[in-house]
Amino acid sequence: MARVTISGSDLVVTIEGIRRLGTLKSELTIPLANVRGATADPEISIDWPGLKAGGSWPGRRRVGTGLYGHYLGGVFTQDGDRVFWDVRDPAKAVVIELDGDDFSRLIVEVEDPGSTVESIRAAMPS
Repeated sequence: MARVTISGSDLVVTIEGIRRLGTLKSELTIPLANVRGATADPEISIDWPGLKAGGSWPGRRRVGTGLYGHYLGGVFTQDGDRVFWDVRDPAKAVVIELDGDDFSRLIVEVEDPGSTVESIRAAMPS
């Protein structure tokens, strides 16, 4: 699971526990100026294509852990974009859209998706 916090003018995503091994990252720091939006997405698919009705392909694993259907962690390429994943329970997934960063999206599982999205949106520059 990830912990998302705001520190000054940065969004900080801390990967907790053993998932640091799965993602090969312990922390990501993103300037808030690069954050374009955040949404909770309980319907996101971590399965192989076609295994989940309406599910979309989560991408091709570049670095990390791809236990499709159980856990995705690390860097994936999806539709030509670099996407960072840390999701086991899609019901708790938050998608953070970025611009001008190493990643185009961060897709992370958090304890409370609603309050996480709200805090990110409140911290974004107008």
